[in-house]
Amino acid sequence: MRTVVLHIIFIVLFIACQSKKVNRPVLLNSSGVISLPAEKIVFTSEHKNWNASLLSFTQPIPLQLEYNRDGFALSLQNKFGVTEGPAQLVLYNDDDCFYYDIYLLNSKGGSIADKDYRSPKTVNPDSSLLQQRIVHSIDQWRNIMKPSSSSDYFHEEWLTLQPVAGTFRALKDEPVSAFYVQPGSAVAVPVQAEFNKEEQVFIVTAGPLKDKHKNTVANGTAVAFLYNDGAMNYRMEASVVNGIATITIPSLNKMYTLCAKVNETVSPTIQLISR
Repeated sequence: MRTVVLHIIFIVLFIACQSKKVNRPVLLNSSGVISLPAEKIVFTSEHKNWNASLLSFTQPIPLQLEYNRDGFALSLQNKFGVTEGPAQLVLYNDDDCFYYDIYLLNSKGGSIADKDYRSPKTVNPDSSLLQQRIVHSIDQWRNIMKPSSSSDYFHEEWLTLQPVAGTFRALKDEPVSAFYVQPGSAVAVPVQAEFNKEEQVFIVTAGPLKDKHKNTVANGTAVAFLYNDGAMNYRMEASVVNGIATITIPSLNKMYTLCAKVNETVSPTIQLISR
């Protein structure tokens, strides 16, 4: 008899120690569309000790939980806007976990900025001045906004840029929107020389070098100076700075024939004579 009683007590204690089954909380927000931060996410539940995590496609969003007579409500810990779109709400109660698919919207709009993307970022009149432009607007929560004047989120067009070399901004106050028009190749290579009697050298200058649109060619453009004294051929190179490239040739009491070359553009031939 004593053994039976002990078994009954053991069974009763075992049942009492078992955790009560946790039922899935019922989401009361209609259609699962949540407007934040104004709207709370409301559940009915007979249980306590809940933890919640709101997982967007960017990062978890902090929540605060408030219990009420019928269950609990969740609201944003930080009263900011969110990146709109599908999200997943996860509820934890000890070892029980429940998932809810919801859709996040902002209850009010944030500040809006325009974005202007150009491709290619750098053009050159030797090839093409054609550029693709894509424009859209984005709010401070990184949501793409539809302009009131258009039915499309993105506006695309092709532009033909002016052949003026320089750095330009698609958006005036945003340096990151800069694009570039590079100078083209030199269409002519003017070359001149003078003799320095004190140093006994020829100072040879090529330039000013311009492209077909009168832009000064890019700094660093290589200029090759080819000359000979009737017996030997020589070559010197110099880089363009502000449209000019300069070299110095010792005279050695010789007469030289010289031309300058930029890529496939060659200057007229000149004579270097010590005087």
